Amino acid sequence: MNSAIISALAAFGGSSVGALGPVLSNYVLQRSAAKRELSNRQIAEREALYSDFIKEASCLYAISITHALEDLDQLVSLYALVSRIRLFASQPVVQAAEDFVKQIVMHYGEPNLSVEQIRAAALAAKADPLDRFSFACRKELQDIVQRGLTPVDDSPRKKKRSLV
Repeated sequence: MNSAIISALAAFGGSSVGALGPVLSNYVLQRSAAKRELSNRQIAEREALYSDFIKEASCLYAISITHALEDLDQLVSLYALVSRIRLFASQPVVQAAEDFVKQIVMHYGEPNLSVEQIRAAALAAKADPLDRFSFACRKELQDIVQRGLTPVDDSPRKKKRSLV
């Protein structure tokens, strides 16, 4: 082959590689920035939703141990929050939220507690009824921060069958 052609091909190859370097590095940087932004947005949305659930569930829990069920609106609101949590939370978080709602509903069927009984229960070993939910939320949020991704739902999904 002609040495001029080899030199031209070498120059073209070098300039192509040199031009692709910044393009590829920019692509990688933009992709990681987009992932980080998505992760931060997911964390903020989850923190807000979990905070709303904790606030609503705490109030409803206190009402459930001191009063009979009078207003279904608050319980419906709590079920709506659990359904929103089901949309994207991991299975341990969903299970902890569902268990806490069951605990509230169970308390509505029991006799009301006096102030002394509430004090005794608060001083007992199981003082925080929302601890399981809170710890599951914290673990999920830490996993998102560490991995930068949403947790994978472990629940089995049904596959659609084809009619053909």
